[in-house]
Amino acid sequence: MAELYGVNLGLHLESIVGEYSSNETIYGYPKRKIYLGFPGLDCSVNFHDRRAATLLGPASGPHSQMVQNIVLSFLGGCRIIELKTIQILDRLEIPRPCIDIRNVGYNVEWSQEMRLEESYQEYVTAWVLLKILEEMELLGIQKGDPFYDTIFDISVGYDLKGISSPQVNEWLTGMRNAKKAIEQILDSLPSQFGQYNKMKINPKISNSVTLSTFHGCPGDEIESIVEHLISEHGFHVIVKMNPTILGYEYVKKTLHEDLGFTDIELDPQAFEHDVSFDDAVAIMKRLQEFAGKNNRKVGAKFTNTLVVKNNQTIFTDEVMYLSGAPLHVLAMTAMHQFRTAMGDAFHISFSAGITKHNFVDAVLCNIKPITSCTDLLKEGGYTRLFDYLSKLQEAMESTGCTSMEEFIICHAGDANVHDIHRAGVVNAKKIVPELIHNLRYHCEANRKTPRKIDSHLTLFDCITCNKCLPVCPNAANFSIPTGIMRLATTHYKYVHGQFLPFQGEDFVLNKKYQIANLADFCNECGDCDTYCPEYGGPFIEKPRFFFSEGSYKKHTDYDGLYFPTPNSLKGRIEKKEY
Repeated sequence: MAELYGVNLGLHLESIVGEYSSNETIYGYPKRKIYLGFPGLDCSVNFHDRRAATLLGPASGPHSQMVQNIVLSFLGGCRIIELKTIQILDRLEIPRPCIDIRNVGYNVEWSQEMRLEESYQEYVTAWVLLKILEEMELLGIQKGDPFYDTIFDISVGYDLKGISSPQVNEWLTGMRNAKKAIEQILDSLPSQFGQYNKMKINPKISNSVTLSTFHGCPGDEIESIVEHLISEHGFHVIVKMNPTILGYEYVKKTLHEDLGFTDIELDPQAFEHDVSFDDAVAIMKRLQEFAGKNNRKVGAKFTNTLVVKNNQTIFTDEVMYLSGAPLHVLAMTAMHQFRTAMGDAFHISFSAGITKHNFVDAVLCNIKPITSCTDLLKEGGYTRLFDYLSKLQEAMESTGCTSMEEFIICHAGDANVHDIHRAGVVNAKKIVPELIHNLRYHCEANRKTPRKIDSHLTLFDCITCNKCLPVCPNAANFSIPTGIMRLATTHYKYVHGQFLPFQGEDFVLNKKYQIANLADFCNECGDCDTYCPEYGGPFIEKPRFFFSEGSYKKHTDYDGLYFPTPNSLKGRIEKKEY
């Protein structure tokens, strides 16, 4: 129904505790894929004066905007959570579908899909929930263990007017100190979780911002925004760079000639209007000096998605935004060139086409956090994060290194390199130039689309491959263990003033499990439709359940059901109420 609604902390806790005790899953995420740390290895990093147990995170996007998104990211091993970008314009009409991950990756969704106050509530609730899960020791790790060290990094956009507005200023202040909101959330807990009402939770949720700006945002405005975030709010700031800083000719040659993506149609105007490489370097050098005077740090993120012309049929907008494999090559190249210009110690964070195959190499380049999005929208969803860290474990154990610093320096292969910053640059010099020759990033390796079979989804029964469950970033799709059944039905005819029974067709379920959809968590992004082998889309054809009477009544154009009480059900079927 293209609109998201969060639920309260008590409901999340009931769901987590009940599901984990009965199925050893949380929001469908299996215990076997939960990251529990690696004995003998310290994967932690410092990030803006705070410690995170890993440098992995979800990119600002569909995997970091609701409570369950953030918890699922945590279960996969993420410890630097880049929250989805908020902005003053929080009533956007985003086209549906908005995500196309058939092979590389395109999207037309770039900002939070909830109101400012709703996003704030989701982020604070997620912060509190992670602290309660630690207190409960649900995962078997003793509370207080560095395993739980998690950082929330705010993402904000898109211009100075919006970011300096009273509404956004209040929002940012609330993330710097959420004491009142935390108390209200804890006070609302139901009696079975009353022991957590008086928990002491650090109200300082975030001390850093990743800044996202529109394509074409002037350099002086970017500079002013960063100065505002530092001087008015005391944030450390990372500026998200656009891949356009590499220049039109370089990007075109890389995509079309070197990687073979001739179907990607660039928008020359985007390159003309965006900040150039040299201007971006000059801006960041000035901001480094400004930040230093205010005892804060600045850095750059590589990269934003690449704006391209929409020459396909999934979206209706004139432009769309490229991610995935081809963007990885561009972003790593931009990252290395920019850090070379800025100096070894310049802080870099990263998000572009990260997968289990390149995560370790990104780690070796000494960039943090390393965040993922497109890959998590493919089969397996959040569980793919666990594979990233497993690859890191293998690489560290193969070298005998036990810490991130030791691991990065060791791979430099130079006895004269004893500094992690220099080692990261040395490693990047070896890794980045080879990417363009790696067939994994070429068009031929990224043509395949998810297989479809000659079958159409219906309300009940499907092939129950369950692919639609993990690919949903919001955990909106779920399965119900109904069992196989055959039920006789009785129909009635009204004849001469009375109802006469007659036998109807049997109601039959041929599958042990049925798929359903949580309407309040579904924004119709279309990703489950992409990976469903059958035609029709699970979020369209499967039973839709609302959490509340309010959302049920608001969306009268949608069929669906909700439970007024645990033992009663109301529903709208073909726009008729039952």
